[in-house]
Amino acid sequence: MEKKSNEGNGLSKSDDAAGGFGGQRNVQGQRGERRIHHCAAQHSTPTRRSCWEAFHDQLKATQQKRGEHQNDKAAFYEAPKEKVIRTITDGFDVSGAPEDGGHFGLGLYLTPEPFAINSVMSATADERGLRHVLLCRVILGAVEEVVRGSRQSQPSSHSFDSAVDNQNTPTRYIVWYPDAQTRVLPLYVLSIKVDFRTRGLSKEPGSGPTSPWTCIKDLISMLSRILPRSSMCQIRKLHNELMERKTTRLQLVRRIRRVPTSAGFAGG
Repeated sequence: MEKKSNEGNGLSKSDDAAGGFGGQRNVQGQRGERRIHHCAAQHSTPTRRSCWEAFHDQLKATQQKRGEHQNDKAAFYEAPKEKVIRTITDGFDVSGAPEDGGHFGLGLYLTPEPFAINSVMSATADERGLRHVLLCRVILGAVEEVVRGSRQSQPSSHSFDSAVDNQNTPTRYIVWYPDAQTRVLPLYVLSIKVDFRTRGLSKEPGSGPTSPWTCIKDLISMLSRILPRSSMCQIRKLHNELMERKTTRLQLVRRIRRVPTSAGFAGG
């Protein structure tokens, strides 16, 4: 993934130090607004420098402990704008229950790359209609599967470091709160405005999504910066089928969730 410097993003030093979004690059598309803010300037504040150093110390320790199975991944974390700013400035808040209910234990919940759209759609829109997600680098190490309703708050044994909701197809990574500041490193804020205007397509009956038709062209454009080309080709093909009315909205969402990604991740 290509990194963008603060200068390239139009981010001033004062904006960066304050953790604000005023200096982001703003891309106005035909159907929405997209912004990218590079938040991994490791030496911009003492807190960021400390987080960056702690993360890389953890990476070395996990490599020594797990060998080739340090499980270094890219993942998304959604939160309201104010919490995103606090996270960039002060680190993750691990003082309370997870915002999504803590169904898989007491930890920091992140969304794997293949389900990035889920993270965007779950994010809370701000006063301008922008949804904010953090693209993070995560050291999972050895993972165990936890069941829904679990009250777990730490690894069940020394054989594990973190958890997933499903070993075969994880839709959630769970990093236990004591490890959140050292195993998760925020790199970018992605701010996206989703257009919910109806496009003249009927909604699926039954228990499908209850919102009107969601235009995802801008989401696809944003994800193309992150996901590998092979995955994006599949997603664009699926979207074209929707535009040609060869499939429905609900079928599109289900099929996108099955699109695999194998992108390498270069962070830090």
